[in-house]
Amino acid sequence: MYYRDKAFAQFLTDEIQEEKKIQKHKSLPKVSGGWELEVHGTEAKLVRKIAGEKITVTFNINNSIPPSAEEDTQEQQKPDEQEPELTSTPNFVVEVIKDDTKQTLVLDCHFPEDEALYDHLMDFLADRGVDNTFADELIELSTALEHQEYIKFLEDLKSFVKCQ
Repeated sequence: MYYRDKAFAQFLTDEIQEEKKIQKHKSLPKVSGGWELEVHGTEAKLVRKIAGEKITVTFNINNSIPPSAEEDTQEQQKPDEQEPELTSTPNFVVEVIKDDTKQTLVLDCHFPEDEALYDHLMDFLADRGVDNTFADELIELSTALEHQEYIKFLEDLKSFVKCQ
């Protein structure tokens, strides 16, 4: 092991401890409304069946922390100040499949959204359980998942540096 690898491994050990200390959720939060969650690394899928339709919401936590939030954290932090909470706001895709006709509507959603059909689309989604409460819970879930994956990345990197 190189001399600097030991220092790097110690830095990662300290960083992992700090991240675990500020980790808000030890397990992923639930999304209300009967949503089933599948997670594959940084990809997440929420699925719900309601009134003859299958609604699937997919998102990826990569690049879900706005760059300005990370920059603000580094610039504004004073030595004894606690870091502000970072929030994951991923783009997500909502897919609505009609059971009887197998017709599909796919919507690519962003935080925030501002388009001509916005109000009608929001009503359409709200009727299917994809409303403001869902969006808040998606942010909570995504933030927890992103933090969990970041800690895992740090631990994997530490193992790599230590050649374990």
